[in-house]
Amino acid sequence: MPLWVAHLTALIRVAGLDSAFCDLSRRPADAQECADHVQEASDPGDLILMSPLAQNMGLALETAALLRTAGRRVVIGGNMAPLVPAGAVDLVHRGQLDPTLVGKLVRLATSGGGEIVNPPGRGRSANLIDWAPDYRHLDGYRGRVPLLRLNASHGCLYSCSFCGDAWTNQLVLVDRAALAAEVDELTKRFPDTRLVYIGDKTFGQSKEATRNLVEVFRDRPGFQFVVQTHVMQVRPWVIDAMRELGVVAVELGFESGDSQLLARLNKLSRGLDDYAEKIRMLDDAGMKIVLNVLGGLDEETEVSHRETVEWLWDNRSMLWLFNLYNFVPYPLVPDFPRLRDRIFDWDFANWREDCPPVYRPQNLTPERSWELFTEKVDVAHRIVREGIEMAFRGAEQGCGSPA
Repeated sequence: MPLWVAHLTALIRVAGLDSAFCDLSRRPADAQECADHVQEASDPGDLILMSPLAQNMGLALETAALLRTAGRRVVIGGNMAPLVPAGAVDLVHRGQLDPTLVGKLVRLATSGGGEIVNPPGRGRSANLIDWAPDYRHLDGYRGRVPLLRLNASHGCLYSCSFCGDAWTNQLVLVDRAALAAEVDELTKRFPDTRLVYIGDKTFGQSKEATRNLVEVFRDRPGFQFVVQTHVMQVRPWVIDAMRELGVVAVELGFESGDSQLLARLNKLSRGLDDYAEKIRMLDDAGMKIVLNVLGGLDEETEVSHRETVEWLWDNRSMLWLFNLYNFVPYPLVPDFPRLRDRIFDWDFANWREDCPPVYRPQNLTPERSWELFTEKVDVAHRIVREGIEMAFRGAEQGCGSPA
């Protein structure tokens, strides 16, 4: 589900405005087709809000031009907003969005346009998110989603220079009552879905947010959870909270086996031995480990690649699944200003984590960098296949089901 729709719908409602949602996911990736569909669902003078990913940024800009010609006003926000050309839309929004800002955004788009920037403050925010997302525009997804996504906090206090979420610099907690109201609405609209992905960038970064999750689900049996966190947050109290909540899988940012490379990119860790100990703690607690592995990093070398794949293979018995990404220098990544002059492919449709690099790394050619990434993918496939084969052999010996 496009969950930003639920969040933005609630913000617009709180601001005293009304909204509709145009689902373009089943339309051809054609600007005229998209513009025609939006025009059918809107009137001249309406404000059209877009939040494109890199891969459909070009399509969004082409569609915006057609909509403006048809008398609609267009606002673009999201992670790609810094790269919107001047004058391409009526208003560009950069930064965090709150109910107060929504009203201001509408007034600016109506009057003069331009750009509105609302950067986050640093550290733990004194404000709470006391409103719940509104899922009424997403009823069409009823019965079609295998898992739901829920946040008890937004933002991250770590500052890894390759991360597209590091710009937040801040942790904003969701009020427990608002969290409970969101869970009530989710279970009402999606009663058959019982797997929940906790979208907090770093589970355990806030004891209060973690406690809120445990308390909200204490009297709601039957749910299972997937969480993501930083290796530095894997502590006994966090593991205890995961157990109490019902966590079955934990995503961990691993990125690279080269600890010195990660240190230069502001990724805090205590080295590979500590990392292995942390995943062993989670494995012993009965939780599946999902590693986030990142290829195409600017400082990667042949040696750091070898360190990565060797560590993965040596620890394969504790690894269940992988998220494999090839680094893309998105505009909100802290390293973007440093890498911008080395970007050679400005066709945003190619800015994908499963495609070759769009910039020139320091130590490798783009072609060699891509070859090393595909090697990481191959190693991950081998590890997953080996785990599946072992599960089937164990089930056959025990006369049970490998499911």
